[in-house]
Amino acid sequence: VVVAFEEVCPDRIDLIHKNYRKLCNLLVDVEEWGQVVIISMLTRYARTQFTSPWKEDAVFDENNEKTFYDSDSEEKKGPTEAKPYMMDPDHRLLLRNTKPLLQSRNTAVVMSVAQLYWHLAPKHEVSVVTKSLVRLLRSHEVQYIVLQNIATMSIQRKGMFEPYMKSFYVRSTDPTHIKTLKQLEILTNLANEANISTILREFQTYVKSQDKAFAAATIQAIGRCATNISEVTDTCLNGLVLLLSNRDTVVAESVVVIKKLLQTQPTQHSEIIKHMAKLFDNITVPMARASILWLMGEYCDRVPKIAPDVLRKMAKIFTTEEDIVKLQTVNLAAKLYLTNSKQTKLLTQYILNLGKYDQNYDIRDRTRFIRQLIVPSEKSGALNKYARRILLAPKPAPVLESAFKRDRFQLGTLSHSLNVKASGYQELSDWPAVAPDPSVRNVEVIEPVKEWAPSLGKAKQPKSDAKFYSDDEEKEEEGSERSSSEDDSSSSSDSGSEEESSEESEKTSSGSGGSSSGSEKSSSDSESEQRQKKKTKKRTRKPAASDDQASSSATESSSESESDSGS
Repeated sequence: VVVAFEEVCPDRIDLIHKNYRKLCNLLVDVEEWGQVVIISMLTRYARTQFTSPWKEDAVFDENNEKTFYDSDSEEKKGPTEAKPYMMDPDHRLLLRNTKPLLQSRNTAVVMSVAQLYWHLAPKHEVSVVTKSLVRLLRSHEVQYIVLQNIATMSIQRKGMFEPYMKSFYVRSTDPTHIKTLKQLEILTNLANEANISTILREFQTYVKSQDKAFAAATIQAIGRCATNISEVTDTCLNGLVLLLSNRDTVVAESVVVIKKLLQTQPTQHSEIIKHMAKLFDNITVPMARASILWLMGEYCDRVPKIAPDVLRKMAKIFTTEEDIVKLQTVNLAAKLYLTNSKQTKLLTQYILNLGKYDQNYDIRDRTRFIRQLIVPSEKSGALNKYARRILLAPKPAPVLESAFKRDRFQLGTLSHSLNVKASGYQELSDWPAVAPDPSVRNVEVIEPVKEWAPSLGKAKQPKSDAKFYSDDEEKEEEGSERSSSEDDSSSSSDSGSEEESSEESEKTSSGSGGSSSGSEKSSSDSESEQRQKKKTKKRTRKPAASDDQASSSATESSSESESDSGS
């Protein structure tokens, strides 16, 4: 039913109001895949009906669970001016009823609860999902999705997964490096001033790996750590410079990362730029060579003697280089022409002539643009005046953002995994400024209607006592009660006849003494006691009363009457 609702009319939130509490209470009893779709629907519903528990200007009332039971609770009066956040009881009901599902054996259920807490729970309560998510990493089939969600969560809240940091250490690399990259990303996100030394020691082991792609990814992770934590920037730079003496892949990636780090504080690292220029001839990776050329041109005033020599070497092999290297060579020539035209004027003209007839149209267009920009002529006009401001303008340092920062998609969805809006994706709405009326979720309790007997015109009174015996046993009990009532009536008539006979005997036997009267009293007392015992036995409940017992009781009563008359 919920799946049909999500497909047909997912925007009809009003249809969920009356069923909200019922669905929350039924979550534990629903089968696993039903739990997934219900949690997804209730997540969207909660974002439209409750206020945000993430307010920074309000003090969160941690004892707000009492409001679910105590409707007359007193308002908390604190010394602070901020108003305590009071969570809606229905909001708390959803969080409380989904928390036990974190122990589910189904991975999808655990992921659904994790995304619900991520999008709905207060910040200090989200950490309850951490242990369950780490537990899911034992299953290799779902590691990709779990690691991807953990990587996104660790960007905003590093403290959640810091106690489980060792769970993300890379013990073996997968062929596609998808899981490995996510583990490196998580370790980078968890890095802070306290644990950066431990993480860097772990990264040093990864750099020595025979897997070139894994080693290159590790160097990028070191660069992100150096950017995020300024205290270790120098340490990371020195470590990356030492890697420049290793094999080509590690050197190339180190050069790219160093180039980005030097943009943050270039004045303090002129020696590093000189060291990289010396290694230029030994580096063969195009991206690394282009990075060194960019550093030479951007900070040519720091290395006034080395930059022209590098341009001279590039002029010799310009035609054999890759396109990305050619573009940076043209940029280097233009910047040196503006800052040191005495030494580089002829070299610049030579390189511009080579680029004018290159096979790549991008290089041809760039060469024509640079020539008109830096070389004064009648056609250039006033553009030549702004050449220095255009080419030598200060550039902001690059921001090394995580590739897993995907806040625009709901956690755990296909769109979040692909980082592209998939077909059928439903946006998660923002928290409302003012919560809607909570009374729409109240359900009226209908009292049962009494049945009226048409013949009597009175209500049938329900039986208060439950049936202890079966219907057959009740019929037998009714028969035994009837027989006992008949015995009582017969015994009463016998007693009446006995009294009459006793009176006649008293009249006739006038000469009888006290002994006879005493015997009559004793016999009458014993007879009355026997009758009472028999009545109590007959009134007690028995499984069945047979007709033989009734006939025997009748014969006994007749024999008693005969004995009475005889006496």
